Amino acid sequence: MTYLTKPNLLLIMVDQFRFDWISCAGTNMVDTPNIDRIAARGVRFERAVCNSPVCGPSRSSLAAGVYPHRIGNLENFVNYPLSQPTYYQALRQAGYRVGIVGKSDLHKGDHFYGLNGDLPLMYHLGFTDVHETEGKMNAAFRRNRLMQLEIDPNDDSHIAGPYQRYLRDRGLLTAFVEDYRRRFDNWKLWNAWPSPLPAEHFHDSYIGRASCEWLERISDESPWHLFVSFVGPHDPWDAPAEYVETIGDRPFPASIADSLEDKPQWIQRKSSKHTQGMSDEDLLKVKRHYAAAITLIDDWVGTILDTLERRKLADDTVIMFCADHGEMMGDHGLFQKSTMYEGALRIPLIISDPRHPVAGTSNALAELVDLHPTLLDLAGAEYARAALDGVSLVPQLRGQPDAHKSYQFSELNNSRMVSDGRYKYIENHNDVAELYDLQEDPQELRNLARDLPEIRQRLHSAMMQIRK
Repeated sequence: MTYLTKPNLLLIMVDQFRFDWISCAGTNMVDTPNIDRIAARGVRFERAVCNSPVCGPSRSSLAAGVYPHRIGNLENFVNYPLSQPTYYQALRQAGYRVGIVGKSDLHKGDHFYGLNGDLPLMYHLGFTDVHETEGKMNAAFRRNRLMQLEIDPNDDSHIAGPYQRYLRDRGLLTAFVEDYRRRFDNWKLWNAWPSPLPAEHFHDSYIGRASCEWLERISDESPWHLFVSFVGPHDPWDAPAEYVETIGDRPFPASIADSLEDKPQWIQRKSSKHTQGMSDEDLLKVKRHYAAAITLIDDWVGTILDTLERRKLADDTVIMFCADHGEMMGDHGLFQKSTMYEGALRIPLIISDPRHPVAGTSNALAELVDLHPTLLDLAGAEYARAALDGVSLVPQLRGQPDAHKSYQFSELNNSRMVSDGRYKYIENHNDVAELYDLQEDPQELRNLARDLPEIRQRLHSAMMQIRK
């Protein structure tokens, strides 16, 4: 296959980003004109889900093309098994230059990324160009501990990655660490106040700028895949003040209120812990920070798209926009992820292939793991389809019917989920099972596990088949 038949592949991933917080979804949450630019030229998968609503397992599953349990990764701090092949390796073998800018979470247990973000481990995993950064939550940490407030500018031993080094070299790291210490000393999931950093030096600005620099210097002697991995809009809620001001006092739709009577005990405990003492104004402030963080990311998505167009790369580049998982944002009294409810499970997923301009939406039961074979198919790379849980989405990109998978599957260390698109069954370890009719009850307020035993059994059987 010649180079001309191989497109460049740009994957833009965001962290903890709700499926309904993009304006092309038709919701009144936040304006995302640049993400909408991708959707206007591509297919938006309205029902897409992640395969584990937590960062590490989700990203590992994408890399491997199989569900998390097959690679032994159901925890957020488990390193990717080095013997497990990745799609990055397959693309490299197919002649691609393979780059990453931002968070990988493929060796999250180490919490060290190198001063320049280019540890040898990442080359083994298949990358040829590496600029890996710390994640959002641990951006002020050194080996899972908060840095000391007194930071020696001549001592690199406390630096976990290139973003910390960047802040230190500009005299900004001490203020950043002090702010994180304040947040963690009195940790509440609904605390929200602006970062001490100006927008120019915010973590996602650093990633967006480095991504554009990569695109500016990449040669056209071989096709390339760039994985741009933003760390936001993940908490802590600390959007730059200038972006929070642009959101102003605008209202937001209410979160899902739930008595939790039919929910598992572990969910009830979690909800109490997450939102105890929270006022309506506290929740509104969180949403404004979340919208502000998304707006900043959207601005950088626009700059990335402009860079492609200026370099005349846009017509040869397939663009994918997705998230590793969602964010509960107060639904059922919960924040963050680590549950099987729609807010955490569902993700935005948009794919635009300019060579085959099919635009619109798809109801296919897409999963994040499906991007693995999709990328390889687009690249014309060889791979063992039967060994993967992911199924290529290329037929949907070519305007073919929505038939894709019969079920979606996701798992954590204490729960797992299977859905046929209408009914969702959740198995909670040592706790009550849950069954929701997403067509009649999209807010997941009525647990039908006792009322619909036949559907529950069918989905349970499907789950056991998937886990074989």
